[in-house]
Amino acid sequence: MPCTITSNESVIPLLQNAIEVASQTDTYISLRMPDAINTDAYTKWVNKLKDGISNNDEIIVTTHVSKYVPKDSFIPDGMSAFARNVKRIGDFILSLIALVVFSPLFLICYIAIRREDGGSAIFKQERIGRFGRPFYIYKFRSMCLDAEKFGPQLSHSGGDNDPRLTKTGRFIRAHHLDELPQLYNVLRGDMAFIGPRPERKFYIDQILEHDARYTYLYQIRPGVTSYATLYNGYTDTMEKMLRRLEYDLYYLGHRSWLFDFKILLNTFCSIVFGKKF
Repeated sequence: MPCTITSNESVIPLLQNAIEVASQTDTYISLRMPDAINTDAYTKWVNKLKDGISNNDEIIVTTHVSKYVPKDSFIPDGMSAFARNVKRIGDFILSLIALVVFSPLFLICYIAIRREDGGSAIFKQERIGRFGRPFYIYKFRSMCLDAEKFGPQLSHSGGDNDPRLTKTGRFIRAHHLDELPQLYNVLRGDMAFIGPRPERKFYIDQILEHDARYTYLYQIRPGVTSYATLYNGYTDTMEKMLRRLEYDLYYLGHRSWLFDFKILLNTFCSIVFGKKF
């Protein structure tokens, strides 16, 4: 149910209506607020919406959207509430099993990284997740200690050819071992096995200048692997980031258990057999 806010006078009635509808039905509500609207005075209402959805995974309310988004462009989650709940339970169980099974590999990677330069083996970085909320993503550190001393940088073309990679880092990235700690993110519920890759706010702000539909991805948990990763690869330019967004939006509107299984299977083939898609 899209709602368009056109003036300050219309804010309160629409927010009240959104809260009432969201509390009674499984509805996707998009509140479009032009930049000219003063939303500071209505913070408590927006917070009430956020409080309402934080306790009910079946309700999605998008409050951070741009006036440049066409009124009929909203893309709802293609997966039903029941399917989402089953997916979350499956992610929790699989991540718990994987953490136990791969624990020896965790130890090997940890020791190898520490021995090379003595720095921390685990790298954490703030990303934006479901409902637009920040969380810390965990990886095995694959780059030198001062990799971003000049600020955030996208991975160079080819990903594993980035000159900032350490010798050990080049190996673990080439074999996707650097992603293993994200099993903990899946266990916590920050992420899912399949979903759009989480991005930093620094880059999201740049993407939003080109395409405000990125906020639609806030409906679902980001993933360890994604449909876009298979077909778009590393994103080292804004053009590639916008192309990745198109893949992510397609996934959002069409996702299902079968679609997730195909992505997981193709990811396995890509890692083990080097298959390109």
